[in-house]
Amino acid sequence: MAALLVMGSQVTNASRILGLWCLFLSLSFLGYFIFMDGEVNIFSCLIGWSMFLPASYGAFLYLYCRHAIIERPLQLKDLWHFSPLLICYLLNYEILFASPEDKLNMFLTHPPEPITLVISEFILFLQAFIYIGFSAVLIRKYQIKARKTLSNFNPDIFQWLWKLLILDAVIWSLKGASSIVGFNFTLSTMGDILIIVLIYSIAMAQWRNPRLFKIDQIEDKPNPKLNNQDNTVETDEIPTSPSTAKSDGALDESTRNSLLSLVRQKMQDSSLFMDNQLTLARLAEAVGVSTHHLSEVLNQQDGKNFYRFVNEYRVNFVCTRLKEDPSIKILELALLSGFSSKSTFNAVFKQLTDQTPTQFRDGLKSTR
Repeated sequence: MAALLVMGSQVTNASRILGLWCLFLSLSFLGYFIFMDGEVNIFSCLIGWSMFLPASYGAFLYLYCRHAIIERPLQLKDLWHFSPLLICYLLNYEILFASPEDKLNMFLTHPPEPITLVISEFILFLQAFIYIGFSAVLIRKYQIKARKTLSNFNPDIFQWLWKLLILDAVIWSLKGASSIVGFNFTLSTMGDILIIVLIYSIAMAQWRNPRLFKIDQIEDKPNPKLNNQDNTVETDEIPTSPSTAKSDGALDESTRNSLLSLVRQKMQDSSLFMDNQLTLARLAEAVGVSTHHLSEVLNQQDGKNFYRFVNEYRVNFVCTRLKEDPSIKILELALLSGFSSKSTFNAVFKQLTDQTPTQFRDGLKSTR
C-alpha cells in the first residue's frame, strides 16, 4: 500500500505522506515479530527501533490533513514535526545501540523500565493529542475559509475529516488507558485494530481517489490581510447571527442595505450563481466592491456566509425548475445551476431543504 501511494500514477503530496505513514505503521507492528522466537537472528539488531515510530503518527496526521485539502509543496522545515520521534531515539540511544543479545534479553525478561523509556512513552502520547489539536485547528481554519470565500465545495469533505480526527482521538485514548492501568491487553489490541482499520481504509480510498479531500479553489494565503481602501483588517471570523453588532465594521447599516440590494440584483439579473467557479473575489469584482466590504455585507446585513448566500440561489433555481417540470433530469439542473458535482449538489440541497432532491421531486409529483 505504501508503494502504491508513493509511486502510483496519480501521486499527490497527501498520498506520499499517507504512504510513509502506512510504512511506519507496518514497521511498528513488524517489530513485535523480530524477537517472538526468543533467539538472536539477523534482524535482532533492529529491536527497539520500531517501538518509538508511533511518536511520528501525530505529525503524519497533521501533514496529511494539511496537504489533502490544499496541494502545496513539502518543505524541509516540515521535518521539525518529527522532532518527538527524534527525541525518543536520542533519549534511548543506549538501548538502541546495545548488542542484539542485550536488547533481546531486555525485551524478553521485562526488567523495570528506565526513566528514559517512561519519558519517551509520555512524549509519545503527548505528541498524539497535541497534533490532534493542531489538526482540529487546521481543519476548522480551512472550513471557515471555504465557507467564507467559495460558493462550490463539498461540505462532506470536512465531515469526513472531523470523523477521522475523532476516531484518531478514540484510538489514542484506548492506548493511553491501556498504559495507565499497566498495559491492558484488550484495550491495547482494540487500539491497534482501529489504527490498522483507520490508516489502511483511508489509504485505499486515497489510492483510488488521490484528490479525495482536495478543494481546488482554496488559496493558502495568509490571513488577516490589509484592505487598501479603508485600512481595515479582513479575518476569517463569521458572525453567528444577523444581530451581531450591526454597527460594527467599516460600513454603516444604510450602506450595507444598499450594497446588499445591489448584490442581489446582480445575482438575479446576471445569474452569477450559475458560475461554478464563483468566489467571493469574483462576485466582489462583478458588483464593484472590495471583498472585505462584500463579506461584511453578507455576514452582518444578510446573516449568511458567502457559501450559503450563493447556494441558496442555486437550490431555489433547481426547485423552481422542478416545479415547472418535475420530469427534468436533476443532475442537468444541478450542473446548470452552478454546482460542479452531483455529490456537492446533493449535500447542499439536503443541507438547505432537509430533503434529498429526489424526495423533493417526488413530493411535487404527489401533489399534482
